[in-house]
Amino acid sequence: MDKILRGGLLLTMSNMGIRFLGYFYRILMGRFLAPSEFGLLNLALPLQYLIVLLASTGIAPSVARFVAKERRKGLVSSCLVYYGLAGAAMGAVFYLAAEAVATKVYGNPDLTELIKISSLAFPLGAVTASLTGAFQGYKMFGFMAWTLLVQQAMRILFALALVFMGMGAVGAIMGSTLGFLAAIPLALVFLKRLSVGKYSVKFREFKKVFLFSLPISTTSMATFALAYADILLIGYYLSPFDVGVYSAASPTSRLILAFTSALYAVLLPSISELKAERSVPEVRAHLQRTYLLSAGGLIPVVLLSILFAEDIISLLFPGEGYAGAVEPFKVLLVGSTFLGIFTINSAVFQGVGHPGTPMKIMAAAAVADVILNVILIPAMGIMGAAYATSLSFALAGVSSTLLLRKYL
Repeated sequence: MDKILRGGLLLTMSNMGIRFLGYFYRILMGRFLAPSEFGLLNLALPLQYLIVLLASTGIAPSVARFVAKERRKGLVSSCLVYYGLAGAAMGAVFYLAAEAVATKVYGNPDLTELIKISSLAFPLGAVTASLTGAFQGYKMFGFMAWTLLVQQAMRILFALALVFMGMGAVGAIMGSTLGFLAAIPLALVFLKRLSVGKYSVKFREFKKVFLFSLPISTTSMATFALAYADILLIGYYLSPFDVGVYSAASPTSRLILAFTSALYAVLLPSISELKAERSVPEVRAHLQRTYLLSAGGLIPVVLLSILFAEDIISLLFPGEGYAGAVEPFKVLLVGSTFLGIFTINSAVFQGVGHPGTPMKIMAAAAVADVILNVILIPAMGIMGAAYATSLSFALAGVSSTLLLRKYL
């Protein structure tokens, strides 16, 4: 419990810092870009959040699981090379599809360049994920935290510099991409300090991690659909202005997930070790204590945020144009609480060797989210998107809790 608590506190602080910096990026871009440019930026950014999701919930946990069990650097270097190549391939697909997506889906050719620049983050994110996964597996949570904090900080600095140079939304997305690149040298320095074993590049080392990560990565894709279907569909059905207003509410509501994300990062390797020792009672005890920690952190924050929702939105996004974000923010806060529960449950499913279960749950929730958004956005505007997303989050949280009892 002490390891979970200490690691949880460290990663909670770093996750809060990472989420704050990521959110601060949005605030600054919203203030320094014209509303139409800010809307376009928020249609290109989900592509980078896709690699972040693949990295944080697919690649990194899989690397961490095998590193925690085997403690070999050859595993890390193999994943570093092959995941980097896989990321480059995925990025190339989105780069080549940029013009078609911008013109045929959103009817805005100005979005093409933003999507192309955003796609360059894929190989960079995959490499960073392999490194942070190694740090997580060795339980060097400080290395993991500093790598991700530097990434976010440099993202802001690059974006601000380029926007001030008059590059607009293109500069904002370029700065975000450069942030991924800036964190890699620091992470490599940290890796050298892990003096365990020798480096080598072997496909069979990567293959076992990759096969394990497939269902988890599929879950990440479903998580992406669940998290950003609303924004993308608002862009399709409504205007860039509506995208901008909703983008003030959606990421703000997810700031509360910093605590459960930290618990996820600490819980996964601990559960993997306990499973290897066949200590099911200890797994149950770890989960119960984690639930108590998450409830103590989430419930007061959610209630206060709902109570002061108008003040929070007006403080962070001043101006009458963002007043419409208040009610969606309240609804999305409730949904984010259920998503936090699902995050914790996913760590346990993966740790006990059943990564396919959260994949199926998230896939079902993602399908429900897309269907509900398609139905509710045309009828209710951005409030329809908020209701659709929150109901889908609730489906994931409740069903994962019920199914987890089957394995424990």
